[in-house]
Amino acid sequence: MVTKKDMVKGLIELGLKEGDSVLVHSSLSSFGYIEEGADTVISALMEVVGQEGGVLMPSFPAFVGGEYGLVEKNEIVFDVRVSPSRMGEITDVFWRREGVRRSIHPTHSVAAWGDKGWEMIEGHEKCLCSCGEGTPFHRNCLIGGKILFLGTTHSSSTTLHTVEDVNGAPTRSVFVFYPKVIDCKGRVVTVSTRPHLPGLARQYEIINKVCRENGIQKEGKVGNAVLKLIEADGLLETGSRLIRKNPLFLINMEAMR
Repeated sequence: MVTKKDMVKGLIELGLKEGDSVLVHSSLSSFGYIEEGADTVISALMEVVGQEGGVLMPSFPAFVGGEYGLVEKNEIVFDVRVSPSRMGEITDVFWRREGVRRSIHPTHSVAAWGDKGWEMIEGHEKCLCSCGEGTPFHRNCLIGGKILFLGTTHSSSTTLHTVEDVNGAPTRSVFVFYPKVIDCKGRVVTVSTRPHLPGLARQYEIINKVCRENGIQKEGKVGNAVLKLIEADGLLETGSRLIRKNPLFLINMEAMR
């Protein structure tokens, strides 16, 4: 059985510390049995980074027909007050916690807690690319934040979309759509966005080796879950070099033939 004490100890040993900003991708089932479930994981993260740090989690809605299909009708697609997160049980419990806020974005809303977390989600709705410049994913890299995988892998890393977006990889629609979001006060907000192109197969797992070779990834274990902690700025810098050299580096061309 995994307890909160086990989680805190595992996170500290991995290198997470007070004041850190951390973007978390998670799988609750990967731990095995964990005392009090998702709440234990969330409480441990908050305790380790503290109020002056930041805990961020993807809080995306269901993509009916994919991201492109979600936004192309320019309808209301997301309500920050009630829309469930499709990114796993931990994320769905997290955004409902007292003090947690969600960014106003139709496809890639981020839930955040802590001083750094709240600061990073401000103005997400003004970013034309959901993961590009000025988004919480990008800001987490710029301030030297971290990315934490709890039983998940680089295949779920939204920050790799950021690497693509800020370096001009051809993964976004050239067309702008105008879906609507309901904010925390019940107001309807129109958000301009260029969604990811449908049908692009990624090969994000190849970044695992890159991170190890560049010394920007630490690994550990809590319960049955493998934990990985990545330096976000290092990932952006290293990934940017690879994308500028080959804009299709993260695209699995074989799977698309």
